[in-house]
Amino acid sequence: MNKSTFKLRPFLYSLFILIALVIIADFSLPGRAYTDEVIKVQSERQQYFNAAQNYHYSYKLTTGQHDFSVSEEFAETVNEGDTVNYRLSRIFKEVNRYHLSATESIHTDSFRRYSGLILPLLVLLVMGLAYQHGKRMSALIFVLQTLTLGDLVFLIM
Repeated sequence: MNKSTFKLRPFLYSLFILIALVIIADFSLPGRAYTDEVIKVQSERQQYFNAAQNYHYSYKLTTGQHDFSVSEEFAETVNEGDTVNYRLSRIFKEVNRYHLSATESIHTDSFRRYSGLILPLLVLLVMGLAYQHGKRMSALIFVLQTLTLGDLVFLIM
C-alpha cells in the first residue's frame, strides 16, 4: 500500500464510525410522540423464490399523519378506528416504537431494529477490531461500509 492509502484509511474509518453513531443515536433517542387513529391496516404478499414458501406477508399501518410497517402480531391485534401511539425519530423521521393506546406492550419493527441498532453496532465492533488488527479485515470492512451506506440511503429516503 502506498502512503495516501494509509492517510485515507483513518478518515474513512472515522467517517463510518460517525455515521454508525448518528444512526444509533437516531434509533435510541426518544423522538416526537404522536397519538393518532388507525385508518387502515394493510397486508401485502411479498413474492420471492427460494426453497421455502416463496412468499411472506408484510403489514403496513396507515394513520392520519404517517404510514409505517408493523409486525404481524401487532397487525392482528389492531383494528381500524383504534388509537395508536408511536414515536418518530428526530433525524431520519422513522417510526421507532409503537403501541396501542389501550395496551402498554411496545413494539418495534424488526427491520428498523436491524437497520437502526444491530448493523451500526456491528460496524462499531468490527471497526474497533480492525483498528487493532489492521489490513487483515479489509474485505469485511468494505462489506460493512457498503451496508452502512445502503442503510444511510434507506433512512434518508
